[in-house]
Amino acid sequence: MRIVIRASILLGYWVSASNGFATSFSTPGGGAGGLSGVGRTKFSRPQATVAEQAPTCTTSTVILDDDPDFVKPEPDQRKYRAIRLPNGLECLLVSSPESDVEAAAVHVQAGHMDDPADRPGLAHFHEHMLFLGTDKYPDEAEYEAFLSQNGGSSNAYTDMEDTNYYFSVSPNEENATERTSTALTGGLDRLAQFFIAPSFDPSMVDRELRAIDSEYRNSFTSDAWRNYQLLKSCADQEHPFAKFGCGNYNTLTQGGKIVNSTHSEDIGSLPVDDLLQFWKTYYQTYNLRLCVVARAGLDALQQTVEDTFGHLPPSEGTHRRKTVAAETDEVFSMEYAQYGAPPAFGPDQLRKIRNVVPLIESRVIKLYFATPPLDDPLLKQSRPYRVLSHLLGHEAPGSLHALLNDEGLLTGLTSGVGIDTSDFSLFSLTLGLTPKGMEQKDRVLDLTFQWIALLRDGLADEGLMKAYHDELNQISDMNFRYRENGDPTDFCSRAADLMFSYDYSQLLVGGSSASDYDPVVAKAFLERITPDNAMINILAPSFDGVEDSEWVTEKWYGAKYHVKDMEDEQIREWKHPQLIDERLQLPELNAYIPTDFSLRCDQEPEAPTSDKDEIAPPEVLVERAGLRIWHKMDKKWRVPKTFISLSLQSPSVYRSPRTMTLNRIYERVLTDDLNSFVYDAGLAGCGYRVSGVPTGLRISLRGYSEKLPFLLDTLTTRMLSLIEELKEGPEKHPGLALKFSKAQDNLLRATKNYKLDTPYEIANYNSRLILEESVWYVDNYIDEMEGENAEKDPLTMEECGRVTEECLKGRLKTEGICIGNINAKEAQEVVDVVDTHFLKTSRPLLEVEMPTFRAMKLPTKEEAKKIFGSELPSPVASLIYQEVVFSESEENNAIELLLQAGCDHDLGYEGVAVLDMISHLAYTSAYNQLRTKEQLGYIVSAFVRKVAGGAWSLAVVIQSSVALPSVLEERTAAWLTSFREELENLSPEELEQEAGAVVAQLLERDTQLSEEVTTMWGEILATESLPASMRSPSFGRVERIAKELMVSASCKPEDETPELKSAALLKHKMLDFFDKHFADEAPERRVLSTRVYNHKSRTEFDANVEKPGVLSSYSDIRHLKQFLPTYPVAPYWALKQ
Repeated sequence: MRIVIRASILLGYWVSASNGFATSFSTPGGGAGGLSGVGRTKFSRPQATVAEQAPTCTTSTVILDDDPDFVKPEPDQRKYRAIRLPNGLECLLVSSPESDVEAAAVHVQAGHMDDPADRPGLAHFHEHMLFLGTDKYPDEAEYEAFLSQNGGSSNAYTDMEDTNYYFSVSPNEENATERTSTALTGGLDRLAQFFIAPSFDPSMVDRELRAIDSEYRNSFTSDAWRNYQLLKSCADQEHPFAKFGCGNYNTLTQGGKIVNSTHSEDIGSLPVDDLLQFWKTYYQTYNLRLCVVARAGLDALQQTVEDTFGHLPPSEGTHRRKTVAAETDEVFSMEYAQYGAPPAFGPDQLRKIRNVVPLIESRVIKLYFATPPLDDPLLKQSRPYRVLSHLLGHEAPGSLHALLNDEGLLTGLTSGVGIDTSDFSLFSLTLGLTPKGMEQKDRVLDLTFQWIALLRDGLADEGLMKAYHDELNQISDMNFRYRENGDPTDFCSRAADLMFSYDYSQLLVGGSSASDYDPVVAKAFLERITPDNAMINILAPSFDGVEDSEWVTEKWYGAKYHVKDMEDEQIREWKHPQLIDERLQLPELNAYIPTDFSLRCDQEPEAPTSDKDEIAPPEVLVERAGLRIWHKMDKKWRVPKTFISLSLQSPSVYRSPRTMTLNRIYERVLTDDLNSFVYDAGLAGCGYRVSGVPTGLRISLRGYSEKLPFLLDTLTTRMLSLIEELKEGPEKHPGLALKFSKAQDNLLRATKNYKLDTPYEIANYNSRLILEESVWYVDNYIDEMEGENAEKDPLTMEECGRVTEECLKGRLKTEGICIGNINAKEAQEVVDVVDTHFLKTSRPLLEVEMPTFRAMKLPTKEEAKKIFGSELPSPVASLIYQEVVFSESEENNAIELLLQAGCDHDLGYEGVAVLDMISHLAYTSAYNQLRTKEQLGYIVSAFVRKVAGGAWSLAVVIQSSVALPSVLEERTAAWLTSFREELENLSPEELEQEAGAVVAQLLERDTQLSEEVTTMWGEILATESLPASMRSPSFGRVERIAKELMVSASCKPEDETPELKSAALLKHKMLDFFDKHFADEAPERRVLSTRVYNHKSRTEFDANVEKPGVLSSYSDIRHLKQFLPTYPVAPYWALKQ
């Protein structure tokens, strides 16, 4: 997977995303399923099939469905057309004139289950190789470079039976609605070449094999990957599901081994011929689907697709989802029709219980039931698994979730189909348990099968089951009706996949609804949810009664497990329990499904919406001491939804690790306590979140406007009454005491599991410990919950109540926003709730009391020598912080090299823009050099990083299984030198295009109401710790940054205007910035290297301990901070510029 860690200049924080040559093997909880020998319902009605005649190639493009044929959500104003090109390729065209992002995706019906037996991982490797050049575009970096120059990116994933390629661009053209943009046209032409003439250059094969191997090793410490591969290893090894999908150097070369980043012990047999054969076999037009979203009209877009993808060689055939069902009297005709015998999970694989020891501390029971593929025609029509999942996972009073939760046994419960292939699926029920729950795992399983038996008995009441079915249809129809357009790239990727499964006119509604309830199909499906058609995996840190010799280690990822057969007597008891706990009851129908979808903007006596109104920021509704509430009634998105966000600022939350810990426990107890009361509201589209952050507590609510007032009142009322009950202690509230204990255990486990994060994530956290003045260390939190100090002074319910009361009723300042389908009167009612529940019992927080966070100023090399008194060990960095990973199975090292560039006050709009421009170019350059060419590691990225307090840096991250951190530093330094040359060699025309790409990304408009809320609320929160003179949000901040980068190659420096700047002058500013902050001898070069070592590399770590300039513990960090100054906190948008 190509992991991209990029900064968000929009909100000023860094995010981690997947972007580039990525691969996913769809591990939603893991799993595989199959068919046992249990009895099944026979079915004598006429059998539905999905058999279709294979389309034939034609001499001209055929329109399959045009825009009037498509069923759309109400807010969707886009135009749609489905076509078949003369070569047989079927395409979905989407005209979206208001979109600032254009995208395309190709979905291929071929995945790692199609790997040849002697080349595990070939489909995945094939996906990688397609990006490394084609006959028309042979340069391996050309595709990504073109997209980057046009404000876009690419990605791909390989799944079990599918591969998906997609890209995006941000066209910076004014007439892109009249004709297809040059950016999209170029992207489509380059992507089309993947399917016309890929080069499969032998000189790149060995190098990219190393990338596959690195990706494989990155997952060694992931329990999700380990558990997923464990299920595959437990399947019948003759079924293609059992294959090792990721692949590694050894499997793909049939025996080759890697020595280091440049040498192999044995190169083995390179799979060049197999790559070409795989491409010829599966990459045929009948087996592909294309989806494109563009600003251009449908006719122009169709012409562009014909001119690009029309050059794919024609082919005729049938993809796997059109498999003709065999003649059968079974209900589910598609089951095992694709691959035939043996089934993935037959009698020899089912009826097993596996004890599994995870890497991170977790306690989980997961039940897997063998079920038919969801593409089976009858399942596709009535979708009985949806009702079953809904009822099994229900959390209202009387449910299995509620019963186990009330007894302090459960941390979470989910259900649904996790694995779905063309000839089988797997329905799973997952129970997260407390330590007490794991001690009583047998009883938990007994209650689980009692719950399943109760549901099976409920099928006899067809009226009730039909009511549940219709209720889910009502919710699905409601959500579809008001569904807003999302990210075009995600849409293309998903739509290209769904094009194989649905009539194009029904593609948008897809699986949002189902046909009428079918009791026969429902009964047949539920008959599969039995213990004799199941496997049970139990994950826990340890197991009693299992000898060391009985443990087995999975071959590829090393999962440790023990397997035993279910006892026949136990199966009979679970299948037909003699007693069902009387507390288990089927849920009532949902009373919180909204019925009022009226829009407030249609009820207000105002003028029609103007373009200015659509993008206008919110306005202050109420402002007084301790309170400021913003409001905006939506007129643009026209959906009956409202968002309410509140920030309750308090200096008491982050006062100490103990107060922060108690607030986090309170957050968990509140969520747990409220769950059974607001669960139905969540199902009906209303949700909430309460979270503790360093500045205080934050409350967010979202959902359909009619029911949101109920949720707000329920939430805020319970927040206060819960505090009183906590203060009264466990003797008076034993049930609450169980929730408190469970919340503390969960928080402790989650905090300790941080140590098993990936090395690059640990490096990021460690650098934050140095860069921010006030930040508590993870061990500080653990000490409050576990160990000697926790035993002496344990956390209690009473203390939790008192501390939270101080945070909510002591000194308080509240900022909030109400936006969406809510008028001023209704927003005022929100203010009244805040007043009643919080402000009337608290006093306004003074400015001097507000939580303020500052950033540390890293030393230059000369300043570091004054601190440490001698030469520094690294020629690259002024400071080094090093740590060894916790897990001995971790094979990767990592570094995060941070080159500090100053603070808001230093940079201003111009400096922030220049840094963003440098980062944009650095990202592609670093990836191409350090990952693609030097193969230092699979995870390589360069991005802008901003920390609390307003300090900005250019960060370079590498995670590597083949090089020590010191080597990664040296190679990064060498890349920086060459990158400076790349900047120097940029022509004005090239810089104009690259800057235009950044501008286009910055100016991308929100695509739905929730995005607008995030944008506006983010700007407001950026001011919450500032004094009154600086608390006006800069809603036009991003536009101002973009203006700094609107350059022209033909504009001379002396002819610059505020609207147009010189590319030559921007280049001069970038080089000056680089030479001041990043160059090797730069006067303001302030560099921190955060190193993370695996256990095999510990020798280098030990050799550096106590060296000058090397920090190896949190106490070293605390000592260093006594010598470092902090930056000013004034934001750049508040400066006079």
